[in-house]
Amino acid sequence: MYIYCLEGNEMILETERLYLRKFTAEDLDWHVKMYADPNVMRFLGRGVTLTQDQTKKSLDWKITFYEKNGFGEGVVLLKDTGEPIGHCGFGYLPDRSDIEIAYALTESNWGKGYATEISKAVLEYGFSILNMKRIVAMVYPQNSPSIHVIEKMGMNYEKEVEFWGIRLLLYSKEK
Repeated sequence: MYIYCLEGNEMILETERLYLRKFTAEDLDWHVKMYADPNVMRFLGRGVTLTQDQTKKSLDWKITFYEKNGFGEGVVLLKDTGEPIGHCGFGYLPDRSDIEIAYALTESNWGKGYATEISKAVLEYGFSILNMKRIVAMVYPQNSPSIHVIEKMGMNYEKEVEFWGIRLLLYSKEK
């Protein structure tokens, strides 16, 4: 069971241990640290770290995307401390053929079940609140922990795809 919060306070949802809220410009500092970590970035996007300027552009894009589309990625926070530990949410595939769920956590928060917890809640939010009909996830074939999270969300392997010259696995789930 997940609680969907009022948009007025910018909170999107909460789970047993986590909150998800919209990004703001104040999220830049922790986001820069996360995107500078090669272990975190190894399986995100093109698989490379980002500079502060690149991260600021990414953050600005995420804020604008949410405002424009009514959905997007949000900040994952620990309920007990309010500490930002990553992000999760929706975007379009690079070719805009599908809506993708994506997530990333700071390395110190891997292996604690947070990715599964927030991803399941966001997936349910997409289907029940946003009324999405189909959601996909892309993952590097070598990223077995993320494949495990995707399968725990109930998504099924569909096919291999290629974006940015990188071979990825595409999983999907329909309402």
